[in-house]
Amino acid sequence: MLNRILVAVDDSAPALAAAELAIELGRMPSTELHFVTVTETGRPPDAIFRHIAAMAADRGLAPAFTAIHDGEQPFELLLAAARDWEADLVIMGRSDKRRPGQPYVGSQTEHLLEFTDIPVLVVPTQVKHARHARSRSEPGHG
Repeated sequence: MLNRILVAVDDSAPALAAAELAIELGRMPSTELHFVTVTETGRPPDAIFRHIAAMAADRGLAPAFTAIHDGEQPFELLLAAARDWEADLVIMGRSDKRRPGQPYVGSQTEHLLEFTDIPVLVVPTQVKHARHARSRSEPGHG
């Protein structure tokens, strides 16, 4: 069961897609959400946390938020946070820095995948668009 979901966020579109999916998963009974960002200053990115908190509140959720000061590699800090919190799943957005037809998950995601013993879900930016396009092309949907 997914009781504790840690979500890595920043102000990017892939991170927001990951947050949206995490909020949907967070609606499952007994599920806790914890949004974590790595910052250079250690101060929380108020705008992104407010935005995610509003999205979660619209679905009746009150997740936790943590900003971690960037003193090490971000993947190391995220992995330590996931282990300390005893997360069952880590959710991250896939980087948009790839060229068409080229696989790319981002260096921090790649490192986290290499060193983690916790399941990781990597979310593409276009999740909703792909789902809507698929349902419109299915029989009886259009």
